[in-house]
Amino acid sequence: MFREFFQLWKKAGLLNEALKETEKMLLVAKNMFSFSLRVLMDKEKEKEDIYKIDRELNELQRNVRRKILEHLSINPQQDVTSCLVLITIVIDIERIGDYSKNLIELSHKYPQHLKGKYIERIREIEKDIEELFDRTINAFKNADIDLARQIMERHARIAVHCEKVVEDLIEDAEISSRMGIIYALLARYLKRVSAHLKNIASSVSNPFHRLGYKPKNME
Repeated sequence: MFREFFQLWKKAGLLNEALKETEKMLLVAKNMFSFSLRVLMDKEKEKEDIYKIDRELNELQRNVRRKILEHLSINPQQDVTSCLVLITIVIDIERIGDYSKNLIELSHKYPQHLKGKYIERIREIEKDIEELFDRTINAFKNADIDLARQIMERHARIAVHCEKVVEDLIEDAEISSRMGIIYALLARYLKRVSAHLKNIASSVSNPFHRLGYKPKNME
C-alpha cells in the first residue's frame, strides 16, 4: 500500500512538496539526535541552538500539514488514507526532536563525563540507533517494505537492551543515585527514539490501521 501512496505523492503537486519536506524533517531529526548525543556523551561544545533547530522542525511539520489540507481541499476525492499516513509520520519525526532536546537537557543536568560500567552498553545502543536512523530514511525514501520490516525487528532488540540497562540499574546497589537516574533516563530516551523510528518504518510496511504495530506475520 505504501508504494502506491508513494507514487501518488510523487505525482500530486502539493503532496510531492509535503513528501520532500517530510524527508527533510527526517534529516533534521537525525542531525538533532546525533548532535544531542555528542553533547551528552562526548561533551562537545553546543555550537548550535537545539531549541532553534526544534522550532525549524516544528515549522516543517506545520508546512506538511498545511499542504495536505490544501491538497484535500482541492482534491476531496483523493485517498484520505495516504494523507493520514503522512501526517502520522511527521508526528513521529517531531517527537524525535523532542527527545533530542531531552538529551541536551540531560547534559546540562550532568555536565561531567559519563563513566562507569554502563557506558559501553549505552554506546552500543547509540550506535545501533544511528544505524537505524539511516535505514529508516532509506526505507522511507525508497518505499522499501523489506527494509522497513528489518527496522522493526531491530527495534525490538534495541528495546530489550534498553530495558535490561534499566533493570540492572534498579538492582545495582553500588551506583550513585544521581548516576543511576542519568543512565535510566538516557536508556529510556534512546528506547523512545528507536520506537518512533519503528513507527515510521511501520508506515512503509503496514496498512494504516496497523501503523506502529508489528506486521501480522511478525507476531
